Amino acid sequence: MGNELVSVLMVNYNHEDTIGETIESVLGQGYQNLQFIIVDDGSTDGSCEVIQSFKDERIELYRLEKNRHICYATNYGFKKVKGEFLARVDSDDIWYPDKLERQMDFLSASPDRDICFSWIDLIDETGRNINEECRDLLGLFETRFTGQSDCLHTFYFLGNCLSHPSVLMRTEVMKKTGDFDLGYMQSHDFDYWVRIAKKYPLYVMPERLLAMRRFLGEGKENTNNSNHSDISNTRFFNEYMDIRAHFFEGMDDPLFCETFRGDFVCGDSETELELECEKAFLLCRPIHSEQTVPAAGIRRFHELFRNPDAVQLLEEKYRFSVKDFYQMTGTHLYCDKIRDERLNQKTEECRQLHAETERLQAEIRRQKKAIREYTESTSWKVTAPLRAAGKILHK
Repeated sequence: MGNELVSVLMVNYNHEDTIGETIESVLGQGYQNLQFIIVDDGSTDGSCEVIQSFKDERIELYRLEKNRHICYATNYGFKKVKGEFLARVDSDDIWYPDKLERQMDFLSASPDRDICFSWIDLIDETGRNINEECRDLLGLFETRFTGQSDCLHTFYFLGNCLSHPSVLMRTEVMKKTGDFDLGYMQSHDFDYWVRIAKKYPLYVMPERLLAMRRFLGEGKENTNNSNHSDISNTRFFNEYMDIRAHFFEGMDDPLFCETFRGDFVCGDSETELELECEKAFLLCRPIHSEQTVPAAGIRRFHELFRNPDAVQLLEEKYRFSVKDFYQMTGTHLYCDKIRDERLNQKTEECRQLHAETERLQAEIRRQKKAIREYTESTSWKVTAPLRAAGKILHK
């Protein structure tokens, strides 16, 4: 590939402890023709002083007056992009020196590809490799897509499996896709990848080209957007459910059939109304291990039941009647994983307390029995005068 300009966009909020290392990793790339856009999202620490300590003309610092969060700040940065290619990096991640060069070479050799990602390493706040400690998370990012439909199928049934700071795309992709949706906080990137995947095939290079940071220390739950806490996990699930509810919007019928035909209730579904029925059944599929029926599927069936042709089609082709729908709505439609975990924890605590109470009550009964047997024994009765004399002497 030639020497096309690559715009690198980074959003920062209060990462003075890591942003310097991140900037060094970007400026130290083997691929040097960069526009480095840094949007500071109203930091209250010394982040901007760290940024300004780098005297490199490729850096463009834009400071927002107040914290608006990552979607707003990223959309602001999108408007500053000048390069033919666009890459994203977070202010606590580290690119390896050949990251951009390897991806630019790949896109040059693959004219049918406009966007690619890579595998990653995971590091903690000190920079220590934690791949083994976070094997499940690491495995999530080690995906291999065989095509556009495979990518969308994985997104629908598994969720996000792409590392945001590993992306490199042609800027035209960003322009056609539009801005981040301000309504999403935890899943803004996932929503963006879904929208892109409906128009472009995504590719993940099976090479570790960067280190993504995870803060594992005490009190570090909200240090970056991807870390786990009860609030962030709950928000992520809510946002994921909303993205899933709108998943089929903007997806043409051939791509929908190619992606999901193996999951159809009737594999020969082809007409517009038949495909609408299949979408309703897909939206009713439980999420992961949850046994609840997603509300989006219920809403879709409500829409179908307003159409007499759809009612007839569901009964005749899919053997699904209104009574079957009533059976479905008699199950739990909503779930809250965090709430359920807490409820299970409290239930277990109550069970343990109940077991301890029963053990203590049994011990009390045993002690009472022992006292009763002793007070009724011959030796107790024989020594009664001695005990009486002892009391007199004590007084």
